[in-house]
Amino acid sequence: MKKLVSIFVALIMILTLCIPVFAEDANNTEAVKTTIKVENANGRTYVGYQLMTLTTSLKTGEHHPDDCDNVNHDPDCYNYAYKINPKYSTILKTEAHDNAGTDFWGVMGKPAVGDVTDDQVMQYLSKLSSDLDDGTYGTLRRAADRIYRAIIAANLGADTDPAATTEFANVGQGYWMIADVTTETNAANDVYSLVMLNTAGEKELVLAPKTDLPTISKKVQDINDTEDQHVEDNAWEDSADHDINDVVPFKLTATLPSNVRAYSLLNTQTYSLTFHDELDKAFVLNEDSIKVYMYQYDYKANLDVEFKNPQYVIADGKFNKNITTDAEGNTKIEIGFDNVFAINGIAATEITPDTVFVVHYTATLNGTDADGNSLVKVGAAGNVNEAYLEYSNNPYTDGKAFTEPVKATVYTYGLIINKVDIHEHALKGAGFTLSKFDSTTGQFKVVSEIYDPESTQFVWNGLDDGEYKLEEHVVPSGYNAMAPIVFDITANHTVDSMTNLSAEDTIGADDDGNGIIEQKIVNKTGTVLPSTGAAGTMWLIFGGAMLIGFAAVFMITRKKMSVYED
Repeated sequence: MKKLVSIFVALIMILTLCIPVFAEDANNTEAVKTTIKVENANGRTYVGYQLMTLTTSLKTGEHHPDDCDNVNHDPDCYNYAYKINPKYSTILKTEAHDNAGTDFWGVMGKPAVGDVTDDQVMQYLSKLSSDLDDGTYGTLRRAADRIYRAIIAANLGADTDPAATTEFANVGQGYWMIADVTTETNAANDVYSLVMLNTAGEKELVLAPKTDLPTISKKVQDINDTEDQHVEDNAWEDSADHDINDVVPFKLTATLPSNVRAYSLLNTQTYSLTFHDELDKAFVLNEDSIKVYMYQYDYKANLDVEFKNPQYVIADGKFNKNITTDAEGNTKIEIGFDNVFAINGIAATEITPDTVFVVHYTATLNGTDADGNSLVKVGAAGNVNEAYLEYSNNPYTDGKAFTEPVKATVYTYGLIINKVDIHEHALKGAGFTLSKFDSTTGQFKVVSEIYDPESTQFVWNGLDDGEYKLEEHVVPSGYNAMAPIVFDITANHTVDSMTNLSAEDTIGADDDGNGIIEQKIVNKTGTVLPSTGAAGTMWLIFGGAMLIGFAAVFMITRKKMSVYED
């Protein structure tokens, strides 16, 4: 992975070279020392180049204020005299010679480089402007860039102790250039800064390097089919829940750092930018859906939910695209520009710190392995997708750095129904149909039907939030069919977690917090129907039988009596 990058930043442009230069008093001249510290350096390495030395002399006579604090070197009490460091004389004279302009040199014309005086160099530098409040680069920052490039080209060593990387103690006052020379590679949020500062009258200066970086976000759109008909009507979020087989929209957004002007104005006009996106193996990328857009402002990209109003639609061939699959089955998407200032059809001047690049694509939540088994993670774990940005971070090299990764998570839920009798014994022979209400048709649409004569458990994976209906389309022999059950699945989710999954009171809740609802459904046996006839039928039958018995006994007895009489 290449080293990500950041920026060329001129943090502090404190230039007071317009201060008059007074003659030095040989008996009262002093080379004042100072300490320069870099705070929040975060392990980075800095060096210093003393472009000019400085000596001071205590003001005397009418120039001497009554309240001078000679001990602390009150700046109002001293005269300052700058002198070009011979080490950088040719570089500074060349800078003034090439860039001072005709208004500076006047009708006499500019002299040869070697004839430019130290005084002319200091006059030139004193007329340079600092950056404006809106971030527009002044002429001083551009001069600093050219001077530093010349120092690099001349291979001039720094004037600070090689062992000191963030604090330069007891160095001579003067006009300093502090540069970031960190050599580490593949560092996240790399920032290269360049500072020009005047230390006159300062016993200690603390620099706070500006960490102005490009940014990236990854978002996903959610939809509840029961309530919404179009996913593009919904906001972009860090997380969503979807049904399996849903087509899920994703959006990557990159903003540029304010110092991108350093690349467009100060050097070879090269700034690279690449999106690195990892799509979870649960998804199948719809490659034809990839679109790249450019907006003038970030807020316009946020408002344009349907991508109808971008400043530019960047066509295929105007950006680099590389799609691969890693060993674990995740899809790797790389979309980028070798140089944002050289995008075909877009003027370099239209690339500003306000420019926003957007990558949009869709992917279907139905990834499977080679054997056809689903790779979709059901439940609280979610299907996590990560992205980061690779960008130019050093105007003086081709170095690159990368942002911290960002995530977008898609959840899908499970429902498990266990069929039991009134004694909570597993009951075979049932079949169920699960349907979901579709706002497009206004009717319930079958999700799936499950029937296995030997099964007592019924599992549905890949469910979104919404209104569902559960019906028993096959009833176990000897049992009555249950009434249809209508319920709403709801849940709360963020990029890192899913909570409160529920199917309301009719089914129940996700008691384990694992993103799967599991409940029992009871079948009751049929009621014993009553026999026909009056309530005394059995007594009548019993009485009739008794009468027949008595009659039979009477007939036998009478016959015997008749024999005896004969």
